[in-house]
Amino acid sequence: MTETSLPSIYSFKDYKKYLQKWIEVHPMKGRGILSAMAKSLRTQTSFLSQVISGELNFSSEQALDLAAYLKLSESETDYLLLMVAYARAGSASLRARLKKQVETAKELGMKERVKSDITYVLSEQDQQIYYSAWYYSVIHIAATLPSLRNAKAIAHKLGLSVSLVENVLEFLLAKDLVRKDKDGHLTFGNSRLHLDWNSPLQVRNHSNYRMLTMNSVDKGIKLEDLHYSSVVSLANEDYQNIRDTISHMIRDARLKIRESEPAEELVCFAVDFFRIGKLD
Repeated sequence: MTETSLPSIYSFKDYKKYLQKWIEVHPMKGRGILSAMAKSLRTQTSFLSQVISGELNFSSEQALDLAAYLKLSESETDYLLLMVAYARAGSASLRARLKKQVETAKELGMKERVKSDITYVLSEQDQQIYYSAWYYSVIHIAATLPSLRNAKAIAHKLGLSVSLVENVLEFLLAKDLVRKDKDGHLTFGNSRLHLDWNSPLQVRNHSNYRMLTMNSVDKGIKLEDLHYSSVVSLANEDYQNIRDTISHMIRDARLKIRESEPAEELVCFAVDFFRIGKLD
């Protein structure tokens, strides 16, 4: 069972629906898994079935054992415990309070799931430079292409001046984002930068790529490119479901990008899905 085929716990607010889906994606719809799970939780298979498909709930201790069986991360374990507490809550006031906590944890969890593995974090001062214009990140990634191993080739590809590219490369080389091999050709350095989702620089980061998108569209839409923009009205539950689907698509695409070798094209990957106007 691969990582991408397993459901994300953050796609659910009900831990029972998560478990049902987790079992469903296994071969033969999880035949034999209930007994193994029950053994791990030191309980009976019949009780497990009544929890997953009935009115019973796990205790916090059983939920913690379940998290270990499912090999959940620390944050995923905390989210499972929170969902179990919400399902067990008796009073309306407690349920309302826990519901807000579940929704907040779900939102933060989905953002963490989309984020790629952190391997390098720039200082605040360096972030101000790196995210100041779209060409810093594009020139950074350009070093992965065998055909773009010097400033002149990159400048020609991107329609930028050689002097501008050289200045950007000077910064990237100093920060080990780009390196030079023994022959003086550009090679890739640290690749996966992390910018917190709530960083004030996210506004500039997103604007950079949308500007790049508009530059591409202004030059004429190519048949092989994909551009889609629309405004729709839908139910709140559908909004949540579609957003989760897009989140999974982004993560799966990023996994494919990491596995893609050798690199042959520079591609802008920008996705937007958001509510319009003020929230009630």
